[in-house]
Amino acid sequence: MAFRETHPRLAAWMRRYGIYLVVLFFILLYSMISLLKHMNFQSHGWDLGIFDQHVWQLSRFEFGFNTVRMVPSLWGDHFHPIFFLVVPAYWIWSDARMLLIYQAVVVALGAIPIYYVVRRNFQSSLCAMCLALTYLLFWGTMELIFFDFHTEAFLGTFLALAYFFIDRENWVGYLLTLPFLLWVKETTAFLVFFLGLYVIIFRRRWFAGSATCVISAGWFYAVTRQIMPPLAASGNYFYFKYYSHMGDNWIEVFKYLATHPWDGIKQFFVPYHKAKLLFFILAPFLLLPLIGGFSIVAIPALLERLLSNYYPHWEILRHYNAIFAPIFIFALIDAIPRLHRWLARRGRFLDYRRMALAVCVVILLAQIPFTFSRSAKTLFNPWFYHLDPRMERTGYDIISMIPRDASVCAQDPIVPHMSQREHIYQFDGNTYGAEYVVLNKFLDCYPLTNRTLVWEIAKLYRDPRYQAHRFGYGWVLFTIKPEYDLDGLLQPLPQT
Repeated sequence: MAFRETHPRLAAWMRRYGIYLVVLFFILLYSMISLLKHMNFQSHGWDLGIFDQHVWQLSRFEFGFNTVRMVPSLWGDHFHPIFFLVVPAYWIWSDARMLLIYQAVVVALGAIPIYYVVRRNFQSSLCAMCLALTYLLFWGTMELIFFDFHTEAFLGTFLALAYFFIDRENWVGYLLTLPFLLWVKETTAFLVFFLGLYVIIFRRRWFAGSATCVISAGWFYAVTRQIMPPLAASGNYFYFKYYSHMGDNWIEVFKYLATHPWDGIKQFFVPYHKAKLLFFILAPFLLLPLIGGFSIVAIPALLERLLSNYYPHWEILRHYNAIFAPIFIFALIDAIPRLHRWLARRGRFLDYRRMALAVCVVILLAQIPFTFSRSAKTLFNPWFYHLDPRMERTGYDIISMIPRDASVCAQDPIVPHMSQREHIYQFDGNTYGAEYVVLNKFLDCYPLTNRTLVWEIAKLYRDPRYQAHRFGYGWVLFTIKPEYDLDGLLQPLPQT
């Protein structure tokens, strides 16, 4: 208040445009993180290389074999038409770095609808700014940025936009956002279904909510039962295997959970990694979202993670948990007034606006220990900003030698630098008959171990099909010998 009285024009300007400056800062921060990792060969073929090859093919109006993921069509692996929104960016600059910048912009823009929703409900720009920063700093959001690229980046922003229209009871705008949510990935249909339940239960809008539920259920059935199986390598929905311990299909899984409720509850906390994940999801929000109505939208995301038999789904890593930030922030819009009424009934008469601001500030501060104990702590490591010029220059020189139409098998961190070609394979001990094989024992060797990678490199030295070229700093390039080049496409290496 003192600041507004002393600097009224500056305060008014910050109230109107401050959120855009914050979003611009985080676009630059997210882009810097992603690009530094990529330039220093710390990005990954899995998933950046997979998606880069896919979008590159779409930008050329092709629907070809994804050789990084080794599937005949990526549409049969995950169904995400949302990539059609990315294609125009590739017409401007076709590069994996464009995908990273695009993600930074999309994720940061999600703070804008969050800001306006919170400001409208709490009548406070400071509360709105605190919760917008909470979304941007949430450890799940930062893990998404540090994990190269994934379609989950679109989910939080479009969900925030959907709630923006719900809050203003603009049901036409709300229904128009649903296709974008459904296009992110086939499993987001569950989230959209529970979004429809929220609209029915808490907003009393039966038509909009029922339409949401019907559309999402129909979409999930059509995509997973009719569209994806013919495109999948296995002929069925591949990712159901993570829940096959509960049944042979989705209906049997639901029956199992209904008839074995205790086992379902047990799977939420055992092994202990799941309990730790729940703590990391709820503790930064002081557990308050549990009394907010919008938290029901988090149920499918929690079930998808905790009922899975796939260990990385329980990790406090990667892109899986970014969606909880917008869900729990909107749940606070119900939770904080309920907390105030609960305190008032017990004779603790607190000013509502001051209490709301205090809660928002504490929640923002609570993000810091969680966020900077994970991947974001790298921002305080001077070596993160150090690029070894000899290491990088040698790697980029090797990449520039290889013709664009040649088939390549490369190590995981090298794949995204070469993924815009028809035949690019991730080295897993198999070269897939590629004309060029690029390896470096000092880089991440996923899916192999360091010892296995060294052993595989030694095997390639003895492989009669390949000729080895050492470049120093760990870089080795293997070229297939002319007599083994079945397509006759091998070109001699230019002099360096």
